Amino acid sequence: MEDLDLDLDLSDDEIEELDLASKDLDSVPQCIFEITTCTTLALEKNNLTVLPERVSEFKNLQELYLRENKFASLPNAVCDLPELDSLYLEDNLMTESSFPTRFGEIISLKGLCLHRNLLTEFPMQICSLTNLQELYVDGNQITALPDEIGYLRELTEIGLIGNKLIEIPRTIGHLTKLTCIHAEGNRLESLPKTFGRLVNLRKVYFQDNRLQKLHSSLGKCLKLETINVENNCLSKIGKKVVELQNLKYFLLANNKLTTLPFNPHSTSRGLRRLTLQGNQLDISTLQLDTDVREEQKKQGGGGGGGGGGKESGGGGRKESGGGTKTRGEMKMDAIGEDDEGTSGDESDDGGF
Repeated sequence: MEDLDLDLDLSDDEIEELDLASKDLDSVPQCIFEITTCTTLALEKNNLTVLPERVSEFKNLQELYLRENKFASLPNAVCDLPELDSLYLEDNLMTESSFPTRFGEIISLKGLCLHRNLLTEFPMQICSLTNLQELYVDGNQITALPDEIGYLRELTEIGLIGNKLIEIPRTIGHLTKLTCIHAEGNRLESLPKTFGRLVNLRKVYFQDNRLQKLHSSLGKCLKLETINVENNCLSKIGKKVVELQNLKYFLLANNKLTTLPFNPHSTSRGLRRLTLQGNQLDISTLQLDTDVREEQKKQGGGGGGGGGGKESGGGGRKESGGGTKTRGEMKMDAIGEDDEGTSGDESDDGGF
């Protein structure tokens, strides 16, 4: 441990956190496996390519930080960690074939972060992690999500930023605990009507896609506070969407709107920010985004730019590439949307 500049007593049976981040390691020191009480292991920011099978000896391990290494695969041993709660694998070389066949057996796993790897397909083993609450696969090259994603019914947050998704499967409607969805920077042209089932949804981010409609079924998500659909191809907005009473941030800039089917001063009294610039609207309508902010200032709401800057462009999400953080410190935001006329299609559960 002296070589690693760690002040640890291996005979201490109360060591819970072991931080080997940024130690320029090419391999994992075998001596650390003597610390069987370890609950948090940080191996991030090294040059590691192999995680030893002996990792399974950490029977109490809850958080495993492997980000910013050169991992192209995981050992079967990671599936034998009965207490593993959070796994961080950002900025590695993982592909869809990098995961052990038994990866879906880690039933204790609640948080999984796979930002900026080499995924072109969604790893099917993930769909068996039925206790997963937070899933982030930003910055990959994923072209489609499997229908089986509907099995992840404990998910509260999902990050899909910067992939190549053309559509989101109808089975997303089974994820009724979702509060936040980030899917900006994809190639989405439409969203399934089953988004209307996401009754706990609060924040949806779909900016920088190719969406053409914002359908009324999104109006069934009564807890929605943020809708960001800037930089799309929107020409229509469903009436029920603009009637959402809890809506605070409605970001519509840079679309193809020619009319606005609501008056922001009367429709949503809590609206703090509305962006309309870059649409084909008349000057008086474009001015409404400024008017909303001015009205807030007069009422002492201070709404104008404060929360808006955070909510715009996905900027509200905390970057996970920093130092060792708990899963709770790495919360993200998200986005969602629905379709009009849901009565017929919403009865289709997509096979689940």
